[in-house]
Amino acid sequence: MLEVRGLSTAYQGLLAIQGVSIEVDTGEIVVVAGANGAGKSTLLKSISGMERPRSGEVVFDGARIDGLPGHAITARGIAYVPENKRLFPRLSVSDNLRLGSYLHRKEADREAPLERVFTLFPRLKERLPQRAGTLSGGEQQMLAIGRALMTRPRLLMLDEPSLGLAPLIVAEVMRTVARLRDEGVAILLVEQNARAALQIADHGYVLDGGSVVLQGDSRTLQGDARVVETYLGTLAVDDAPPSRAASGR
Repeated sequence: MLEVRGLSTAYQGLLAIQGVSIEVDTGEIVVVAGANGAGKSTLLKSISGMERPRSGEVVFDGARIDGLPGHAITARGIAYVPENKRLFPRLSVSDNLRLGSYLHRKEADREAPLERVFTLFPRLKERLPQRAGTLSGGEQQMLAIGRALMTRPRLLMLDEPSLGLAPLIVAEVMRTVARLRDEGVAILLVEQNARAALQIADHGYVLDGGSVVLQGDSRTLQGDARVVETYLGTLAVDDAPPSRAASGR
């Protein structure tokens, strides 16, 4: 579905990623891990059209999309939830969600994804009139993901969805991500809490200094003591669902 080939992108005049190649297939979760400054967010921004790559290719469903504006990439079926969520804090939950469906011209098409969002995040339905800025951190993350789902994406890219959240909320977010995968949405997940993410992932890449230094299925990466000590840290969410690689699916 998604192929990133030899991608290099500069940030503030310096190369943030260099020659990065990754793949995401239909119906799988791919995790990109690494320390702060490794280039993880720049990679997602380069795919989504927020940053212009210097070289390399981004191919989605067989067609190159690098160089397209962000709205055109979204229209092709890629949704991006940035680390800072980019909600409209003074607008209601309802308005934030409906802004996510701006690409759909027919009213029926704009309303249809709401039920799916409410099924995944029942609390959002309870808080429709509430201003987004008054939600808890976990609820704001749910809203950011829900708004992205209003575009009906086939590939959902998430940048640090667990950042600043309590462990129980992290587990809930990870379960939701796994459920989306099982419903057919491909997931590209950037996560500093890589051990939690790898519990639900199918495949993983590790970035260091802007380059891919390791890759493999999630079970292999979790079982490599050097990888865990050097790149994956110590955080984990024990009650997140197991990955299909780990469970043998």
